[in-house]
Amino acid sequence: MSRFSSLLLLCIMAFSGISEAQSRSRWGSGIDFTQRAANREKSRWSLTEWLEMKNRNRMMDMWLSMNSPSPFEFMIGGSYNSFKTEVQDSGVENSYTSFAGEASAYAQFVGLTAEYENNTEESFNDLAGMLNIRLLGNSIQNTSFTIHYGQRTRESSDARLSQQFGQASLQVYLTKYFGLDGKYRYFLPTSTDELGDVEGSYTEAGLFIDFKAVRIFGAWYKENQKTKIPAATDDTVTDRQGIRSGLKIYF
Repeated sequence: MSRFSSLLLLCIMAFSGISEAQSRSRWGSGIDFTQRAANREKSRWSLTEWLEMKNRNRMMDMWLSMNSPSPFEFMIGGSYNSFKTEVQDSGVENSYTSFAGEASAYAQFVGLTAEYENNTEESFNDLAGMLNIRLLGNSIQNTSFTIHYGQRTRESSDARLSQQFGQASLQVYLTKYFGLDGKYRYFLPTSTDELGDVEGSYTEAGLFIDFKAVRIFGAWYKENQKTKIPAATDDTVTDRQGIRSGLKIYF
C-alpha cells in the first residue's frame, strides 16, 4: 500500500509540474509586456515635444523668410533715342532725337510698367502704362516671355491721341551676362476729331549686357502710324525708326 501511495504521489507531482510549465510557456509567448510598453513609448505624445517642434518650425520659417528671394522686383531705366521720321510717298525724311524713361514693378509673375518719352523736336510727348503677365521665366532678369496690355497717350500742341495696345515681349539670355530681347506692340484702331482714324504698331529688337544689377542695352526700333482724315481719300503713313540706347537698374 505504501508503494502504491508513493507512486501515485510522484505521478501527481510530475503532472502538476508539466501543467505549470505549459501554462507559463503559453502565457509568456502570448503576451510580452516589455515589447508592448516599448511600442507605446515610441508613439507617445507629450506637451514638451509639441512645444519643441513648434519652436523648431518657427525657427525654420524665420530662416526661410530671410533667405528666400523676395517676390517683389523693380526696374528703372532711361534711354537716348536717335531716329528718322518719314512720311511715305512724300520723299521727305527728317532726323530727330528724344529721351525716354521707364519703371516697372513686379509681384512674382504680375507687373506694372510706366513709360514716358519727351520728344521736344517733334513737339509731343508720350505717356504709357501697362499690365504685364509673365508666362515664362521666374524673374525680370532671366529668360522670359511676357504679354502686356496698356494705353499710350500722345500729347502735342494741337492734338491728343490715346490708344490702347497689346504687346508681346521676349528676353533670352545667351550667356549669364549677355542676351537679346525684342517686342511687338499693336495699337488698336481709334478715332479723333483732329487726326481721324488712327492705328499703328511698334517693333523693337536689341542686345544687352548685365553687370549684376545694371544693364547696358541698345536696340533698333520702328514705329508705324497710319492716319486717315474722313475728308481725305488716301491714308497718311508715318514711319519712325532708329536706335535706342540706355541703361537699366534692377533691384
